[in-house]
Amino acid sequence: MKINKIIASLLASVLFTTASIAGELTVTGNAKAFLGVSGSDGTGGKSEAGGKSTGIENEFVFGASGELDNGTTWKYSVQLDAGVIDDSALTFTSSYGTIGFFGKAGGLNFKHGGSQMAVGYGSQIGNDGITDPSDIGGLNNIQYHTPAGLLPLGIVAKAAFGTGGSDTTKPGDMPVANGGGSRDARNYSIEAAPIDGLKLGASYYTEDNAVSRLDNGQKLEAGAVYASYAIGNLGFGASRAMTALANGTAPTATVTQSTIITNSFSVGLKVNDSMSLSYGLERSSNNLITEAANETDTDIDTIQAAYTMGGLTIAAVYKTIDNADYTANANQTESGILITLAF
Repeated sequence: MKINKIIASLLASVLFTTASIAGELTVTGNAKAFLGVSGSDGTGGKSEAGGKSTGIENEFVFGASGELDNGTTWKYSVQLDAGVIDDSALTFTSSYGTIGFFGKAGGLNFKHGGSQMAVGYGSQIGNDGITDPSDIGGLNNIQYHTPAGLLPLGIVAKAAFGTGGSDTTKPGDMPVANGGGSRDARNYSIEAAPIDGLKLGASYYTEDNAVSRLDNGQKLEAGAVYASYAIGNLGFGASRAMTALANGTAPTATVTQSTIITNSFSVGLKVNDSMSLSYGLERSSNNLITEAANETDTDIDTIQAAYTMGGLTIAAVYKTIDNADYTANANQTESGILITLAF
């Protein structure tokens, strides 16, 4: 059965339901405080001025859920992130699988798949200087997920199709021109758990060139694969992400980078139910269209420790960046303490 037929069947089962059981409203989120220290060993680093910084951020997630009279369950969520409403999602789940509508959310990108980090890879915290693969989370989109248990080896497949609109686009708003933006975006992912402790995954994203480009150049493509394995309290993870940047012809100038490849490795140890330690390494290479002699790899190493007491987590992070932004000798260090309260 084709994906569009599955989506149509699932939509029909939802739309022709005559009643629903009242849902419930929840509010969850977190508040974070941090103290950071950064510095560089040369004028090329992002943090050459060095110094200390502090900050507080918060995130509220408003959610609602319920059940239709045919057994289909639904969930809605929207985030209030530093005063901005974003990452909205409405999903319906039945024996046919899950269909979801996402407002610039729901990305299917496995660049950090299988991570064993206590907090996150170095590129996910502070400055990074690495170009991430694009994915469907940058667009409004509709998705289909296969139901759990349908496929062997714990396989779950997902497909997403990007649309226009913004986080706050209202029903009835007329479609508008993308103004040179992307169109016909697609994102696919597949994950499997063939044996205890082992997880595997792959993702792929593509979109047609922007309207302002002629469509005979290289289109944007991005993909990633990952594997992770846990034995006892020790876990290992590795991923490889590749991005082929859009390279249309006139009237838009070509980009200087053609392909970016990032390899990531991590190892994590759960000392006990409260304490975790981790080490992560990322190496990102940019392949230039011209001046190949100037190609430089960006390396990020990070060591982390986290301690959790109920809803409170205290984490310490130290990381080094060599050749930030793919620039030779742009080296820097960053360290910090993060305090997170989940509610």
